[in-house]
Amino acid sequence: MKHNCLARPVVVALQLVVCSCLAACGFSNTEELNAWLANERKSNIAPSKSVNAPRVFEAESYMMAGEVDPFAGHRLTGDTGVPARVVAPVKSVSVYDLELTGERRDLEKVPLDAMEFKGILSQDGVPVGLVWVHRRLHQVKLGDYLGPNRGKVTQISAREMLLRELEKDESGRWTPKTTVLAVAGGEK
Repeated sequence: MKHNCLARPVVVALQLVVCSCLAACGFSNTEELNAWLANERKSNIAPSKSVNAPRVFEAESYMMAGEVDPFAGHRLTGDTGVPARVVAPVKSVSVYDLELTGERRDLEKVPLDAMEFKGILSQDGVPVGLVWVHRRLHQVKLGDYLGPNRGKVTQISAREMLLRELEKDESGRWTPKTTVLAVAGGEK
């Protein structure tokens, strides 16, 4: 019974607060606000500028159509005896094009810095390199590829593994580069 007596004044007080809030929000006079907005709209009219018509593009004919093509391939190689009309764009074939095609295997997607050459095994007299990558030991044979630059394994010895990597030079041609993977962990 005492609990009800204490809660009643609190409920009445809350009801009074809610009623007074609703009464304050219910009636508003926006005439003053509307008058101010109308006055501001009248005073802040931006001056309109006329937009000039766009210039008409007039195409000119190419007067050098019968002359030597400045972008012809023979101009880059220095062969000036061939007329430009005869030279057709031909893709230069590289010795390494066949090696560069095809799907890459897992060890070709890993940079050489992340690989450790641990040593060799011999299977039927053929050396097999042991490469540690991603907490796994992989067997690598002669002719396998390692790293993103198509490093072909050309030699495996007890101390190092030689790779022939392919890189593009300034002219865009593929050039071979020899990379050495030395045995890791021997100096400890």
